[in-house]
Amino acid sequence: MKRIEQIAQRFDQASATYEGAAELQWRAAQSLACKVLETPWEHPKVLEIGCGTGYLTQLLLPRIPGQWLVTDIAPSMVQATRNRFSASAAQFRLLDGSNPDLPAQSVDLIVSNLAAQWFEDLRGALHHLACCLTPGGRLLLTLLGRESLSQWRAAVADTGHQAGTPTFPTAQSLAGMLPQSRVSAQCVTLSYHNARVYLNSLKAIGASLPAPDYAPLPASVMRRAMQLMGEPCAVSYEILTLDWVKP
Repeated sequence: MKRIEQIAQRFDQASATYEGAAELQWRAAQSLACKVLETPWEHPKVLEIGCGTGYLTQLLLPRIPGQWLVTDIAPSMVQATRNRFSASAAQFRLLDGSNPDLPAQSVDLIVSNLAAQWFEDLRGALHHLACCLTPGGRLLLTLLGRESLSQWRAAVADTGHQAGTPTFPTAQSLAGMLPQSRVSAQCVTLSYHNARVYLNSLKAIGASLPAPDYAPLPASVMRRAMQLMGEPCAVSYEILTLDWVKP
């Protein structure tokens, strides 16, 4: 199975448990929505990538009248958001946000909340999305940065092993992927009863797929790393926000 299919499968299976564990996604969506709404929008054509169960959609769609195309890679996520906005004129469909099959210069605004870190070729995906924008169109998205999950990575490192956390971009490397883009970073730290609760929360939102070609840790190593996290345990997330206007 291709990695993109594995990602889609994990998120598809998580639609029923997603909202009970997606505190980070909700907080990031609120921050991103505030950024998007700083600009007055006059009936734009809007593309949302990675809608999940509709956190960002519910914050923006009622506030930005226009032609909305709301998408995700997981069928059950698309259905969950469609159900939430059944009275809306928005369109909902499956879409690989890293390689959207949309005409060039066909949308005015692209938004995405904590989905782009799953793109296998982030730079290439950003350029595909840029091609979809009209001149003067805007891309606003959040994704996880390099400093995310540092506590878990450190705990696993203390056992003499390496965590399977995917490699996320730095703010500097992300800014270099699209010329004249603006990238900001914020740290959000969440508290969990213990490491098991933290790891279960990743599974509940569909984010448990490790880096490519990563061999799972032995159970004894996992138990030791979880013990090293302590009770309660804190896990930090670096949220990068990319803001780019097409020349």
